[in-house]
Amino acid sequence: MNNENKEKLKALAIKILNKTTISQDEKFGSVIAILMIISIVLTLVRVLQECNKNKLSTDCDAQDKYNLYGANIKEYSLRRGWFTKMRIKKVLRRELSKEDYQKYSFELLNAILDTGEKVTEDEIITLVENANV
Repeated sequence: MNNENKEKLKALAIKILNKTTISQDEKFGSVIAILMIISIVLTLVRVLQECNKNKLSTDCDAQDKYNLYGANIKEYSLRRGWFTKMRIKKVLRRELSKEDYQKYSFELLNAILDTGEKVTEDEIITLVENANV
């Protein structure tokens, strides 16, 4: 992962954290919070990749993948169905302590979905490149 991608992931994590009302003092220590959010988001992209592995043929190019995952992210973020929320909560439970999950899961869930609605193509490319399995 190059420095440019690291900075883009960090900016995305900060954007998600800024959508929460969690106070600066409670943001798990800013560096740890940023790393945690990056880990959560990349895990969610990997879940999308796993769900779509049969839809993508072996001869499709990178742009097809970016388009598919970008459309999925925006669609799931806009619809906010119970299954989408359940999958995100499952990842949050794995990443957060029990106390932090009880305190912050709802806010982080909504912040992730809000950010997903307005994710840019550049952010999608960064996420897919860094989450590639």
